[in-house]
Amino acid sequence: MYKIEKVSPDIVHPLRHKVLRPHLPLEASCYQSDNDLGAIHFTLKMDDTILSIASLYSESLEAMSNKNAYRLRGMATEPPEQRKGFGAMVLHGAIDHLKKKTDVEILWCNARITAFGFYEKMGFKILGEIFDISNLGPHKTGYIEL
Repeated sequence: MYKIEKVSPDIVHPLRHKVLRPHLPLEASCYQSDNDLGAIHFTLKMDDTILSIASLYSESLEAMSNKNAYRLRGMATEPPEQRKGFGAMVLHGAIDHLKKKTDVEILWCNARITAFGFYEKMGFKILGEIFDISNLGPHKTGYIEL
């Protein structure tokens, strides 16, 4: 049985580091906004095993600053469990939470080019051009209306 839970940021840091920033120190996986009042961190678990994670932050999207927005960051799934739908499950849980508990209009992210197909399947629209994030590679910004 799968379970989506809200958790403290320290719970998501190990998987975030393992998948997204393994070539950097663990501290690089601890975002400055992790402990902000509006930050929300989710895990998708089976029994006690974390399969996938996602973090949300109350942060406006510059290109759509008139919209009440949350930002998705640090989404990751255990490597052997990727492409099995767990990322979609945790993201659906996060979006469902935003719809029920907030007045957010859009959810946005800066996604790696390698992951953008996933976000497009989830309904995200591409905004702007490809850009490079130092130490992490090419990214695109995308958003979904809630």
